[in-house]
This record gives sequence, C-alpha cells and structure tokens, in this order.
Amino acid sequence: MKPVLALLQAVVLLFSQAATAQPASKPAHADIVLLPSLAFMPSHDAIDRLMADEPGVLHARALLQSAQAQARARNAGPHEFTLHGEYVTRATNLEGRLDEWTAGVSRGFRLPGKADADEKIGAFGIAAAENGFGDARHQAATLLKTLWLEWVIAEATAALAVREVDGYEKQLKATERGRQLGQTASLQVEQVQASLSLAQAQSAQALQAKLDARMTLQRTFPSLVLPAAPAMPEPVAPPGDWDEWRAAVLDDNHEVKMARSEADRREWLARRASMDRFADPTLDLRTFQERSGHETGFGIGFSMPIGGALRSATADQAFAEASAAAIAARKALRDVEIVANRDVILAREGLEAWRQSQAAAKASAQMMSRMQRAVALGDQGLTELLIAQRQDFDVRRAEMRARGIAHGAILQLMIDAHRIWSLGDE
Repeated sequence: MKPVLALLQAVVLLFSQAATAQPASKPAHADIVLLPSLAFMPSHDAIDRLMADEPGVLHARALLQSAQAQARARNAGPHEFTLHGEYVTRATNLEGRLDEWTAGVSRGFRLPGKADADEKIGAFGIAAAENGFGDARHQAATLLKTLWLEWVIAEATAALAVREVDGYEKQLKATERGRQLGQTASLQVEQVQASLSLAQAQSAQALQAKLDARMTLQRTFPSLVLPAAPAMPEPVAPPGDWDEWRAAVLDDNHEVKMARSEADRREWLARRASMDRFADPTLDLRTFQERSGHETGFGIGFSMPIGGALRSATADQAFAEASAAAIAARKALRDVEIVANRDVILAREGLEAWRQSQAAAKASAQMMSRMQRAVALGDQGLTELLIAQRQDFDVRRAEMRARGIAHGAILQLMIDAHRIWSLGDE
C-alpha cells in the first residue's frame, strides 16, 4: 500500500508543478534587428499592412491557395466512380415485347507507388508556392524601401535647393544695392543673377523629382499616409560581423528554397510520368436483366490501356523538365551568393563613402565660413565667393545622396537576410 501512496503523491506533485510553472515566452520576431538609425522608415506594423495589400503579394497568396487545392486534388487521385446503364425494349414474334437493362459502376485505381508520388508532388508544390509568397513579400519590402528612400532624398534635395535659391536672392539684393551706391560693378550683379538662375533651374528640377517620387510612392502603396518628410539620421552599420550577415542572406532565402522545391516537384512529376508508362486499371461491376427478367446476372469487367509512344514521350519530357529545374535551382543558389556578396560590399562601402562625403561636407562648411570672412575683409572677391557657394551646395547634395545610398544598402542587406520587419516569419 505504501508504494501506491508514494506514487500517487508523486503524480499530484508533478501536476501541481506543471500548473504553477510559467511557460517561457518566446519574443515575437526574435531575429529582427532594430536600428535606431532606421526610425525614419514606416513602422513595423504599417509595413506589414502595406506588404499584405501589395498586388504581387496578393497574386502570390492566390497561387499558394491554388497549390493547396492542387495538392488536395492529387491526394484524392485522378479516378472517380462512374455509373453507367442501358435500357432496351425489343419485340419478338414468339415472346412479344421484352424489357432489358444493364447497370453498373466502374472506377480506376492507382497502381502502387502512384499515390505516394502524388502526395509528394502536392507537398513540394505547396512548399514552392509558400516560398513564392515569401519572395513576393520580400520584393514588396524592397520596393517600399526603394520608393520611400527616393521620396525622402527628393524631399531633402528640394529643400536644399530652396535654401540655395534663397541665399542667391539675398545676395542679389545686396549686390544690386551695392551697385546703386556705386560700390559694386554691373558685372558682379550679372554674375549673381547667373548663379541664381542656375539655382532656380535646379530647384525646379528638384521639385519635379520630389513630386514624382511622392506620386509614385502613393500610387504604388495607396493605403500609405505620407507624413511630413522625415530627416535621415546618420547611417549606422548593423550589429555583428559582415560575414555573419552574408551567411544570413544565404541561409534564409526564398528564391533558393522555391527553386529547390520546384526542382523536387519536377523530379517527382518525372517519376510519376515514368510510373504512368503502366496505365491504371479500371474495374467495372455490372448487373443486367434480359428477356424481361427471364435472365439476370452479375459481372466484373477489367480494362487497362496499353502504354505506347505517347506515354514514353511524356515521361521523357518530364525528366527533361526535371533536369532543367535542377539546373535552375543551382543557378538560383549562385545568383543568391552574388547577391549576398554584393549586399555586404554595398553596405560596407556605402558607409565608407558616406563618411568621406560627411568629412567633405564639414570641410566645405569650414571653408565657406573662412571665405565669407575673407570677402568681408576684402581679401576675396565675389567671383570666388560664388564658386565656393556652388561647390558647397554640390558637396552637401553629394553627402545627402551618399547618406541615402548607405541607408538603402543597409536596409537591403537586412531585407535580404530577413532581419527586419516580419520577412522571416514564414
């Protein structure tokens, strides 16, 4: 009795511990890397909604549903029950009118191995469609990233162009006032006017680019409500080693998975076609009545097509398509290896290019400050000042462009590695 009581106490203790134990919570999106420098992008939830409504993603979702239905159809098999019957009335000189009929049911049956092959074909079809859906979300995220950055850069470029125009307009007023006082030559006024006209032309082009970028972004993602143009912070390298990011791109890539799943599906389609060299048999059960019931009976029928050149050619075609799919899978892996290396190169070198542009912008700002003091003291003339101003704005535009390119390269690396937003949830 004591061993039984001890066992019951142990069971009670085990259940009490299970009831009070708290399950370990798994953080949502555990692989997502959050960079404060990317806070100018739309929020995580907003991007999820935008990707869900993107036409390419909706198309891929429909293809996934199609693949799931096709898998169910393959599991069910190509054969169905067929009911058949016949009624005949005939007249004879000896027996008069006779009623005769036949009725039956027939069905084909898959030979051994074909049902398993159909199941695998359906499963690999679903896997390919699932990865196609993931790749569509990946492409939607890339498109959103590209259009958003183009808009932000265009807004910043247009704002810089407006400041440049304002600076030349103020300078033109001061130069015209100096000419009226006889302190400035007409040639200098014309120099400032030429610089102003060039800046106005560039400002008009920047405004055009801004409006186009805004329109393209809104038309591509109609549900996106654009805020005031955010400022781009300084880009920051993602945490970890560059080689780790390259490996992450290779480890979780929908294109490679989709190509491999399609190659596996094609391989099983080829095996299935080879099996179909031997056609499925059909069994037929029938009953009949003849001579108005004087004769009745029951019978079993059997039929089976004899495979020939058509089935052989179909199998050869399937094996050739399987070989092509296997080659396409190897090519997809090679292409993704190139993408992974390129992502790392563009992100790493893009950051370095931006640092150099930032250093140039700081040096240009210091030079402009010295130039303005020199002009005020009379050590430099208006021509030198105009040249310096033009160079300064060019350097600032280059720094802004380099900043955007660096952000874009870092974002692309994180997108391809599925370490941002919810791209790794599949």
